[in-house]
Amino acid sequence: MKTNTKEASTKPNQRNNGTHLTHSTHFLTCTNAFTLAETLITLAIIGVVAAITIPSLVQKYQKRVTVTKLQRTYAVMNQAINMAVAENGDVTSWAIDCGISGTATCTTDEALDWFMKYIGKNLKIVKTEKTQTDVGDGFMLYLNDGTILVTNNALIDWFLYLDAKAYKNPIPTRNRFAFRLNPILTNGQDADKNKYSVKSSFEPYAWNWDGTRDGLFHSTNEYGCGESESQYCAKLIQQDGWQIKEDYPW
Repeated sequence: MKTNTKEASTKPNQRNNGTHLTHSTHFLTCTNAFTLAETLITLAIIGVVAAITIPSLVQKYQKRVTVTKLQRTYAVMNQAINMAVAENGDVTSWAIDCGISGTATCTTDEALDWFMKYIGKNLKIVKTEKTQTDVGDGFMLYLNDGTILVTNNALIDWFLYLDAKAYKNPIPTRNRFAFRLNPILTNGQDADKNKYSVKSSFEPYAWNWDGTRDGLFHSTNEYGCGESESQYCAKLIQQDGWQIKEDYPW
């Protein structure tokens, strides 16, 4: 007897696609997020850290800029003097005696002409300007790096202002520093009080200094760095190896 066999289909039953056979996959999604309170606390901590560290970083930067400008001006001025010496011989042979601050014997034109003839021509000066100082007539030099030098007609005492803003709002320990150009002992100068001042170079102010580091902080004439006049601040920085140390009255 012939038997008819029907091969079973290997295709899936299309009627079972979701009707009788259901496969479901469930995904568990976990989301980690800060709560509002945690966010506020984090921001508060960041604010406290910034308040502590940023002023310190800014101060370090300001000190570094100050020292850099002091060193640069000191180097540039003395380089100009050395060039004048190479051309004209020892500075004592062409130095001018215009008296002392407060009783200068030279006019502004005479003082400026002498300076430009020997030293100024070796500097990168943007502009010169006549001015009135605390001790009489004088002039200003605007250098190409933004610094300003001011002297009176005696040509001995100089002030260095780090920039135009410093000239308008001088702070003796930060942006205004005293120097001297005193190659010879002029008429009216005391030899003992000027023993650290009379040099053939442009030097930080040291009139009547006792030669000690402590003397750069405390003096009988209020010239100590941090005192009312603060004339010795540039000298203190120089003595400390062109550094502003922790005890500097910033």
